[in-house]
Amino acid sequence: MRLDRLTLTDFRNYERCVWEPQSTIAVLTGENGSGKTNLLEALSLLAPGKGLRNALPAHLCREGADLWGVAAQFSGQNQSFQLSTGLPSVPSDAHQRTRKRIFVLDGETVRNQSIVASLFRCVWLTPQMDRLFTENASGRRRFFDRLVMTLYPDHASQMAAHERSVMSRNRLLSDPHCDPLWLDAVEDSITRHAVAATAARLSFIERMNTLSLFNKDFPATNIRIHCEIAHRLQQYPALSVEDWVKEKLRQDRKSDAQKGSTSIGVHRSDFSLHDRATKRSASLSSSGQQKLMLLGLVLHHAVMVAELWEDKPFILLDEPLLHLDDRKRMALLSNLQDLEHPVFITGTEENDFSLLKGKADFYKIVKGTIKP
Repeated sequence: MRLDRLTLTDFRNYERCVWEPQSTIAVLTGENGSGKTNLLEALSLLAPGKGLRNALPAHLCREGADLWGVAAQFSGQNQSFQLSTGLPSVPSDAHQRTRKRIFVLDGETVRNQSIVASLFRCVWLTPQMDRLFTENASGRRRFFDRLVMTLYPDHASQMAAHERSVMSRNRLLSDPHCDPLWLDAVEDSITRHAVAATAARLSFIERMNTLSLFNKDFPATNIRIHCEIAHRLQQYPALSVEDWVKEKLRQDRKSDAQKGSTSIGVHRSDFSLHDRATKRSASLSSSGQQKLMLLGLVLHHAVMVAELWEDKPFILLDEPLLHLDDRKRMALLSNLQDLEHPVFITGTEENDFSLLKGKADFYKIVKGTIKP
């Protein structure tokens, strides 16, 4: 799959931009605040989820605008399609913060996000993710679930349905006169989607933990999931685990009502990353070591997706050379060439990417415009 054209309308600091990249690798350089990360964010939003900044849709509008849009033309493997996303037009009195973005495929609104996930696959790494293993679990869940979605498109629908069901249960529990039959139905939904999503997570982890494709510059890693449901799925049949989850939800109704939350589900899981050779946890590693482990994970994941789907996912790397010494920088750029995946990479200095001269397109980002 290749990107033939990208059009941004009133997105972040881009008023109107049409970009037609030519090479597999695009290097985007420019000053801080010029719009490099915004361009990667626009691409990331063509996949399900909240994009690489986890921003609310209403916050993506250019200052002074009410709507924004990202449209892309893709081609490859005897197919071509146009995929768009953005805010829909709504009456002026509608609450801006509650507006949800929509996907449009070849002129038709998409209702099932797994369709989008199966068409456009991408993974990304940003400087903010260097702190992934020293901060709260929600960021780690988003990161790993995004990797799972790229591998198994249906995971996006399972996670979205689980989130809706948990929110419904929390609302029902806040009503002292709620109908128990409604609670039963909602908890059945939570159980079904939680077990399916956890099974996908475990399958992803099992695949990832067997890969070792790169040299020592990007160490192989092992992922661990910390989750009651996952622990039981590794020991018992899925139907038995579903029965256990449903019973646990029923037992916890009173305490969950007092807390205003649901105490079990995929939203309570956590992940950790470990160097396979040294067993060292990412949380106990230096900034440079964490960066290498994350880069290795992203590169291994890209290869695994390509092998499974025979389609190479897009790799979006925002300032990936930070915290890397010269040898590791050269190793990264060399490996990106060998992968032959669509790669969009940003940095402040063009000279840092000299190894890619003649093999990549170089662009200068200046105040929301893209220049060769």
